[in-house]
Amino acid sequence: MRKKILIIGNGAKENALAQKLAEKHDIFITPTSDSLKEFATCLDIREDASAEILDFVMENDIDITIPLSVTALKSNIVELFNKNNRKIFAPDSKAAKIVFDKALAKKVLYKLRVPTPKFGIFEKQNMVLDYIKNQKVPFVLKTDELNSAAIFTSQLLAKSLVDLSFIEKNKRIIIEDYVYGTPFSFYAITDGYKALPFGSSITYKHKLEGDGGQLTSGMGACSPNYKLTGENEYFLMDNVIYPTLDYLEIEGNPYLGILGVNGILTQDGRISILGYQSFMQDCDTMPVLNTIGSNLFDLFESCCLGSFSDEVADIIYKDLYSSSIVLTCKNKVNKENIISGLDNLDEDTQIIFYPSVNKNKYLEYEASEGAVLVVCTKAATSASAVSKMYEEALSIDYNSKYYRKDICKLNI
Repeated sequence: MRKKILIIGNGAKENALAQKLAEKHDIFITPTSDSLKEFATCLDIREDASAEILDFVMENDIDITIPLSVTALKSNIVELFNKNNRKIFAPDSKAAKIVFDKALAKKVLYKLRVPTPKFGIFEKQNMVLDYIKNQKVPFVLKTDELNSAAIFTSQLLAKSLVDLSFIEKNKRIIIEDYVYGTPFSFYAITDGYKALPFGSSITYKHKLEGDGGQLTSGMGACSPNYKLTGENEYFLMDNVIYPTLDYLEIEGNPYLGILGVNGILTQDGRISILGYQSFMQDCDTMPVLNTIGSNLFDLFESCCLGSFSDEVADIIYKDLYSSSIVLTCKNKVNKENIISGLDNLDEDTQIIFYPSVNKNKYLEYEASEGAVLVVCTKAATSASAVSKMYEEALSIDYNSKYYRKDICKLNI
């Protein structure tokens, strides 16, 4: 039976989730974007207009609401829905703080004795400048702003960002040791008490080949992460996911939804956790969802109803690999920048657009500067999925196109 699902947010991860759920259900989404209109009913409601969203849900008998955007999760929407007995699959604003407050995340990881890179948290400019004078390079500098992490190879370069951060009145700066190894994301689905693994990925955050350049929100991914062993996954569940959920429950903030961790798997097999995720990321949502064989709606609903512990014994996984690559537009183009080649793609290839992509009057998609789209493929082997992904990426064209040429190739 088809269900009515409302998704809040119009980024690439929301686009990917909407596409996947639209295979079996009726999808509503807010705010709108041109690409979402192809498979969802788009609404003109602000992400933080919680009361207005609740009114729409009640008037239209929406079965479940899934807020993914930062704006929505930081609002009171989960608390409001719970008070009105409406199903909503997401952590409330207090529980989600562990994701968005990077300083809190580091403190919790330290308190729970989860392996995490050495770090310092600073609220005064002179203290952070004194600290980085003796900091071994490279190191990572973070603020609480979304996607603010930056890698520095000299103290002098870092100083300029520190100065700018305090001018912009960022409350805290985090300095963290840089850890070499294979980056990974590991996800669990939870009702706040019981949790089950919900997929993993190798994530590529650096802008340039060979993991060079600055960190981004993601340039590509492979799922499942074949570098993570069963022993690694048990370690992550027993020593990271469950201790975090127990901590939040004790604090009176049980976490419902997808809880993810970003980390590094070092060459000697050690795991180092960098921080938390409230859902999958733009670059790996579709690859991870492609590997899940369980009914997504049933999983999400059982968490909301409190029946997850009784009804769900395990997650079913498909025997396949899925890879993705983010195509960007390097420079601002002062003319129409039509995306061509989309009609020539294999019917199994999935395209996830970023909200900056619009349709012109001829219904052609146009790219603008920054992230444009995600190309996602799947196959029986990782090598086949990656090979197909690059063939499809080559078929798509627009001015100033850029993408990494080594996504998933470093680890095959």
